[in-house]
Amino acid sequence: MSACGCGQSPIMIGDCRPSKPACPPVACPGSKPCEHCETTPLRDSAPYRVTATASTTDPTPYYTIANTHAALDPVVARTILNSGTGVFPADDGTHNGQHTWLAGVVHIDPASLRGNPTEVTISASVHVHNDGRNPACRLYGRFALWNGTAPVRTDLLGPPDLPAGGDDNGVIPPTTVPLADVLAGRIVVELNLETGNDEGCRVGPKQWTVDSFVLTVQASAPGCGRPFLRTTCRDCDGTVTCTADTLDGSTPYAPVPPVIPVASCQDGCATARPPCISTDRGNAVTRGSDGCLYAPDTPSLDPSPCNAARNTTGGLLVPRIDLTGLAPGGNSGVERSVDIDVTGAPGCPERWEIGARLTPVSAFLNAERQHADLLARTGSDVPVPESDIVLPEAGVYHIDSDVRYALGSATGGSGYIIGWLRDETTDTLLTSFTQIAAINAARQEQQGGTTHIMTEYAVASGPRTVRLHLMFVLTGGKISDAEAGGTDSNGATRMRFLKVRD
Repeated sequence: MSACGCGQSPIMIGDCRPSKPACPPVACPGSKPCEHCETTPLRDSAPYRVTATASTTDPTPYYTIANTHAALDPVVARTILNSGTGVFPADDGTHNGQHTWLAGVVHIDPASLRGNPTEVTISASVHVHNDGRNPACRLYGRFALWNGTAPVRTDLLGPPDLPAGGDDNGVIPPTTVPLADVLAGRIVVELNLETGNDEGCRVGPKQWTVDSFVLTVQASAPGCGRPFLRTTCRDCDGTVTCTADTLDGSTPYAPVPPVIPVASCQDGCATARPPCISTDRGNAVTRGSDGCLYAPDTPSLDPSPCNAARNTTGGLLVPRIDLTGLAPGGNSGVERSVDIDVTGAPGCPERWEIGARLTPVSAFLNAERQHADLLARTGSDVPVPESDIVLPEAGVYHIDSDVRYALGSATGGSGYIIGWLRDETTDTLLTSFTQIAAINAARQEQQGGTTHIMTEYAVASGPRTVRLHLMFVLTGGKISDAEAGGTDSNGATRMRFLKVRD
């Protein structure tokens, strides 16, 4: 048989060995097609790693534990999210149950995606060390995953009552989230640790060292997993005698179905993702039915002599606008906060000048009236309509008032005058009660003066009417004179407002 080739050594590929020695060549009498093995490059659907990072963000939306809260210094949070080492400082001991919080938005590199996955799997781990000086109280923190403001994973940190010097590892197990939510920046990793005192456990503040943060994101798509080799051996009758899957022709591998030939999945699994085409109506770039991008032809320009846009050898040229600062003169008024002046030479100028200046609305009012007799209405709200000021439009206003008063007793007595500002349009209190004057006299005493009331007030729409209100409160004895809100020979009640921002 050796003369016909049947004495050759068996072919060995991976674990696939022909069932018998190689068949004789066809030249041998009665021979059959020779037994052979084929190796085909394939790709399976195993999850693949996606490039991912986490950037620090405001942890306020994730405060869900009762009592007090503190946000970790953003610089320290950034260091921890970059796999560095950072410290959660101990509270000063005045806050019962205080936790300190860190939050990081998960970002992925779209260029590292293969195929068209609709979801990804996120997992994370972190190491924490209780620096002391006190033990932790029960389960003392949380390592969580959020989608927007909805918790996806809320894994508590343990073991309970971790002593000073103790270590723990927080883990977020593999969790599936929509890819669109990751790309929209809605997926957030959150870590909080108990840094304050906890009276329930009778423990004090503690500091933590946090390090070894690891974020893992994986995706999968049919045929976009790991490449491998499949070797198939057949006997002389074409019957498959064995099949072996390997990574490199020798290392065994168990592929994740479905399995697709490399030649048919290369384009669909390319790491370079196609560009995103805006659906805005003003976008003239379109994607054709063949999948290619088509840009519009050179635009047709209006031949009007006032059309400053024109085609040049370097491309389409559009007018340039220079901002030259404040323009002199103009149209200032109470209806606007900023005036804009645009000037240009007659005809079709190529250069324009634009100026702007701040013209905030404001007003000043003297209450030209006699003082209101507060004594006659002791204990009652006394509005002063003559003090009315009108806020004309939406915005934030600085409002202040000088309130003139007179207060006295002929025989001795005690009491006080209070004042406040109210939005009469919406019946809203602008300020708390302010003491305008007070008297506590054992015998005859007379006072007169001016007291200041000031506040900042935001209105959503105008107009709004703001009015001064006054009241006299008697606390003992007999008061012979209590009046305010008007003008006398020594001063006046004044109202002022100035819009400070929109």
